[in-house]
Amino acid sequence: AFIIDTASQRTIVSKEIAGALALDIEDQVTIVALAGSTVVQTVFVPSLTLGTRSYDGLISPTFRSANIGADGVLGLDSLQGQRILFDFLGRNISVEDTSEPLKSRSLREIVVTARRRSGQLIFTNATIAGIKTSIIIDTGGELSIGNKALQRRLRLKSSAMTQMNLVDITGRSVPADYGIAEELLIGRARFGIIPIAFADIAPFKALRLGKTPALFLGMDALRRFDRVAIDFANRKIYFLLPEDA
Repeated sequence: AFIIDTASQRTIVSKEIAGALALDIEDQVTIVALAGSTVVQTVFVPSLTLGTRSYDGLISPTFRSANIGADGVLGLDSLQGQRILFDFLGRNISVEDTSEPLKSRSLREIVVTARRRSGQLIFTNATIAGIKTSIIIDTGGELSIGNKALQRRLRLKSSAMTQMNLVDITGRSVPADYGIAEELLIGRARFGIIPIAFADIAPFKALRLGKTPALFLGMDALRRFDRVAIDFANRKIYFLLPEDA
């Protein structure tokens, strides 16, 4: 059972799966998690099959399954060149070939084009309460996380917000201010009000987004649509509006 995480650079396997399969241990690497950089062990994954496509020779970091919340994470190194379809009405996820047209196109569908940076798709034609914001789609995150630059521009004071902790894949936590922002727009896709946890997590700095408003958009926001398809090959995302939108 793997999580599809469009904000993760690497495909990850749990220490338990790596041990059960007796995967060969490789060099340690430094990765950037929410709470900062950390050095982790990697293993050699001889083959991984996702949909109709197989990947050979992946070098994958390992973490405890309790911290992952699954047996592993499918990151960008396994998702590039494919289209991932999240059908929230049908409650399923599909991995599709981008050479094939998206099925069941609809007049309710909104298409937005992203830019690519460090393998990530970043949407720059987005605003929150009228403030220009860079958006990264984060299908591995339940909540949306904004940086402190966005919080300052929104004039949301910590004293008026709920305090919470964000726990990353290493088990470390980051304090955050949790509140509501108004009117997220990505192109023509309108989200209305959106709950956001504000914290200067390490990935913002790694993507050179620490000083300007930026947001990792989590699954709680994406579920407002009937369907979301992410096309990595063509740098597009398809939002299917609910019928009563």
